[in-house]
Amino acid sequence: MTTESVSLPGPHPEDQALREEIARLRASLTALLLQKDDLLLIQCRRIETAYLRRFGALELKLHESWCACLRAKKKAKLIRAVQNRRERADLRQIEAALDDELSVYRQRLEAQFQRVAGVMEKHEGPGLSSRGVKELRTLYRQAVKALHPDLHPGTEEANARKLQQAMRAYRAGDLNTLRVLCDSLDPETEGTADGLEALRQEAARLRAGIQAFGRELETIKASYPYNMNVYLEDEAQGKAHERELSEKLQALRERTARYEAAIETMLAAQGGEGGNG
Repeated sequence: MTTESVSLPGPHPEDQALREEIARLRASLTALLLQKDDLLLIQCRRIETAYLRRFGALELKLHESWCACLRAKKKAKLIRAVQNRRERADLRQIEAALDDELSVYRQRLEAQFQRVAGVMEKHEGPGLSSRGVKELRTLYRQAVKALHPDLHPGTEEANARKLQQAMRAYRAGDLNTLRVLCDSLDPETEGTADGLEALRQEAARLRAGIQAFGRELETIKASYPYNMNVYLEDEAQGKAHERELSEKLQALRERTARYEAAIETMLAAQGGEGGNG
């Protein structure tokens, strides 16, 4: 009696290629995720703090002057409209209407003031050593690879909470919290599904994610506060920006003065500063 050996079919040629591509794509996506978080949580915060410390007071004056100019313009328009109806302008009524209409701008001005004041009063902590910064980034990378939903679709809510905790610790330079959190993570697994079609879909999802995050990084770099970094790194451009802000401030103050002069002229024509009508 003879026995014949049965040869089992080997893996599909595309299988190993897809698995290797997925590993490369995961590494690329992880790098983009970390770059995005570094931009948003570290670099943009540093740039905004430095920008507001140098230009914040001038920016605040500019915003205040813009609000004052807008109010004077609207006030002049309201007085003119009343007088065109051959009625006497009631300044108390007009000021109340302006207070109501411009309340949102007043709130924005207050928010801007609080933001600038907060930066001016902020005291930097002792910070981490270069070795500590390296460990912080290594641990954060470990947390992202284990928890981020773009790398692990369908992750549990607990993972999302842990990732938020890791982001807060990374932003604050809280090395101890990141150490404890990473110690609690399960060993890293790739979690790639079996089957050619599943592998193809996973590779396609990762490619799309890489493209999307690439576009997102470009948008962040082109937006405030990152795009203000040029005024911090290049002193000539910084001084030019300061001159531009000062010129805008002066122009706004001059425009406001013209509106106020027009208001005085209109009030003088009706014989006073307005009353109850």
